Amino acid sequence: MRTRHTLLSALLTLAAGAASWPWAQCAHAAPPLAKAAASAPVVVDEADALAQMLKGAATGQNTGAAGVPELLRNTARPDNILARACRQLNDALPIEIDGETRLRRCQSVPGKHILFQLELTKYRGPMLDLASFELSYAAPLQRNICANRDVEILTKLGVTMMFRYMTRNDRRERRVGDVYINAPICSSALR
Repeated sequence: MRTRHTLLSALLTLAAGAASWPWAQCAHAAPPLAKAAASAPVVVDEADALAQMLKGAATGQNTGAAGVPELLRNTARPDNILARACRQLNDALPIEIDGETRLRRCQSVPGKHILFQLELTKYRGPMLDLASFELSYAAPLQRNICANRDVEILTKLGVTMMFRYMTRNDRRERRVGDVYINAPICSSALR
């Protein structure tokens, strides 16, 4: 009868034989495999740096997230990483951006699209229609957003972002306007 070796049986055989190894005689000595495992680099979720970069893009603070461009360039599934990064960022929300704006949500949409939902916390003026908002405020906001180094890197990698500004009162939430960000928009905005 042939014995089929499995990973479990191989490990059990190694464990049984380990008692006779010279290093096993010293109770304080670690086996060579344990020493190698202890010195191995710690595996960090690849979305951690990207979550910080998305936070920087949304809040206007440059993070200098080293390695993120390679992360998105060298993956077959950038949408999965973007989704994980948004989930990580959402765990830390809401974040006060300034005295009038709060980051409430990050959402990843397939096709390397990110939606940031921002709440205007102290806006009490008359409600603009969406077209008026885009005519009056989109261009200055695009210039400001595109000047952020994290946004520049993300757009060069093909990530498109939309900043959705909302207000909230006792009765309901209202969309004030959207600011679209991509590489061509940033090129135009920064001229």
